[in-house]
Amino acid sequence: MKKILFALIAFAFMNTSQAQQIGLVRNAQFRITANLDPIKKQWEQMLLEQKIPAYLVNFEIQSGMDNISGGTYYMLLASNQDRSVKVARALQLKNGYLSFYKGQEEPFGIATCSGCNKACNPTVSAGKWICDGACAGDKPCEKTVTAEIKQ
Repeated sequence: MKKILFALIAFAFMNTSQAQQIGLVRNAQFRITANLDPIKKQWEQMLLEQKIPAYLVNFEIQSGMDNISGGTYYMLLASNQDRSVKVARALQLKNGYLSFYKGQEEPFGIATCSGCNKACNPTVSAGKWICDGACAGDKPCEKTVTAEIKQ
């Protein structure tokens, strides 16, 4: 009986300590496997708190290369219909599966880039979130990073 109880406690601990799986990589293709409804709701609420009302409709997994360190990074990227608001959170690749980092690993937090639809995209430079490119005309490309990670 004690062995069964210990096994159940160990199993519960292992499940709560694992990061949330978002997708997988197969044949150099990314596929989202998670139900994104809770993430969408949380990110849209975060945008409202930042006074950026946006309805996120496009979700995708992307990879990139840190232009300073040269390391590869992965992210879950969401945007509104005209792509003037983009939200990203870093993913870690482990055994072909992409999951949110647990804790405050670099780049940490959730990055928001807003201002224009052709540029102003979340990317990683020197292990930190930046918004690449500049908007045309007088529109500013604005970045916010939310360090609190609730998932």
